[in-house]
Amino acid sequence: MKRSSTVVAAVFVALLVLLRGGGFSVLRAQADSPPSPPQETSSPQLTPAPPGPSPLGMRTFSLRYKKVDDAYLLISPYVGPRGSVKMQPAQRTLTVQDVPENLQRISGLIGSYDVPPRSVEVAVQLILASSGEKSQEPAPPPIRGVIDRLNALSTRWTDYKMVGNARVLGTEGERSSLRVGDDYRVDFRIDQVSDETRVIRFKPFELSRREAAVEGNERYASIMQTVLNLRDSQLFIVGASKVEQSNRALFMTITASLQRP
Repeated sequence: MKRSSTVVAAVFVALLVLLRGGGFSVLRAQADSPPSPPQETSSPQLTPAPPGPSPLGMRTFSLRYKKVDDAYLLISPYVGPRGSVKMQPAQRTLTVQDVPENLQRISGLIGSYDVPPRSVEVAVQLILASSGEKSQEPAPPPIRGVIDRLNALSTRWTDYKMVGNARVLGTEGERSSLRVGDDYRVDFRIDQVSDETRVIRFKPFELSRREAAVEGNERYASIMQTVLNLRDSQLFIVGASKVEQSNRALFMTITASLQRP
């Protein structure tokens, strides 16, 4: 009995030593480890407020050469949703209110549009084509190139004859008239000239034929009236007249050449 008590006491002492040793090791390990850095707390991010709309500006444009109505139609597609345009035809002015970037674009448009009227030389040829017997005489030099182009389009015509040719110096915004041959007249108005695309717009462009005189009065009947947009110095060919079930047709060539200021 005494021996058992001694064994129990020895075991108890051993356990106590082990516990004390382990606790010392744990405490020392904790003491040797570096302190953990303090954790930062994130503050909420503030979203910046969206910028407000651009302030509106105002500009007044005075036109010297072109109509106020035409300038208004030109700039209308470029006016912003917050913009406005005030026309004063008597003063030949346009007052535009809009954001600065739109005002700058509109200023450039009006500056390139309101320029002195351009001069255009207009040359017209009338050529009678037929499908009868081919003439033995060679075609005159002015229409040889035209004949080649017509033959490339159609093989129906075998003979070509110059009816007349004429040229005139027209001015943008004004009407002009010229006689072509003995029986034809051309009337046109140069509506607009684009410096960007170098396109000349004719509105209207009309070809008329002289009718038999009645009591000495000369009269012309219109046989073709159209609107043309021609590139500078480019030859344009159009069928001017054709009688149904006829073996003849009238062709017209038009060349519009911009003159240097």
